[in-house]
Amino acid sequence: MAEAIHIGQAAKVSGASVDTIRFYQKLGLIKSATRSAGGYRLFDEEQIRDLQFVRHAQELGFSLSEIKELLALRKKHHACSEVQSMLECKLTDVRAKIEGLGRLEAELRGALRTCNRALRLNPAAKHEDCCPLLERPDRTNKSNGKRNDAGRARTEINRVQGAPWSPASVRSVA
Repeated sequence: MAEAIHIGQAAKVSGASVDTIRFYQKLGLIKSATRSAGGYRLFDEEQIRDLQFVRHAQELGFSLSEIKELLALRKKHHACSEVQSMLECKLTDVRAKIEGLGRLEAELRGALRTCNRALRLNPAAKHEDCCPLLERPDRTNKSNGKRNDAGRARTEINRVQGAPWSPASVRSVA
């Protein structure tokens, strides 16, 4: 790509929307585009590479402010140790999120097991008529109010009467 391209083509090449590209420019993640005679933004190869870099860094979980730092480090010589440090921090964050998701998965699995067990024990109950967990959420917390009999963390359902269920309505209570 030897010549500059319009913003629409830059969006296709980079995988970012036109609005996203404008937003990146406003934040200073990519340099401002030159304009054609008709007033259209024109992007050169360097700007396209920066757009692709930003998109890839976002896929890796970097925030826009972290990406701005990485872009600055791209222009700096011998910045490898600084980038390595940022990568180590990001990896630590990812590991912590994975750990938290594992705990959440175990809690949700336990809540589902409780529902299934209650429905098996009461064959007259139908899924449409009741949900054992919502009917009697305290059943899973017989011991000390914080842990159930198996020692797993308690799951609390925060639900407004009549509101639909959502993952945000479930939280862990240690």
